[in-house]
Amino acid sequence: MSVEKHVPVEKHTPVEKHQSVGYYRSDGRRVTSDEAQRLLLDVRGRLLAQDVIRVGGVVVVVSTWFTVIDLGFAADGRPLLWQTIVSDLSMHADVGRYSTREKAVHGHARAVAKITDRLRGLVARAAMDEVRP
Repeated sequence: MSVEKHVPVEKHTPVEKHQSVGYYRSDGRRVTSDEAQRLLLDVRGRLLAQDVIRVGGVVVVVSTWFTVIDLGFAADGRPLLWQTIVSDLSMHADVGRYSTREKAVHGHARAVAKITDRLRGLVARAAMDEVRP
């Protein structure tokens, strides 16, 4: 009498097809790669807002861009096509991604206000630390 041992069979899923990159206009409509290239080359046209924040000796730039390329999907399933980046001489940080121009405008304003407040607080704290014996 032979006893068969049950060996689980590994399921091999076929290699997923390479998904094409999604290219979009600022209104969220898809575009061809040729149109996407034209949009990407229009750097000034893609810049929504840029603020230079100077507090004490610290200079930070907050920029919000139309990306043309989908950065992921928002909770509502819309592509994220706008990005706010904060940078100084030593770093760049992605602080916001948005699905619409309107959300990007508001997100940019919030980022500028938040960073300005934080920098003012840091500079004030540093000044107080210098005064203390």
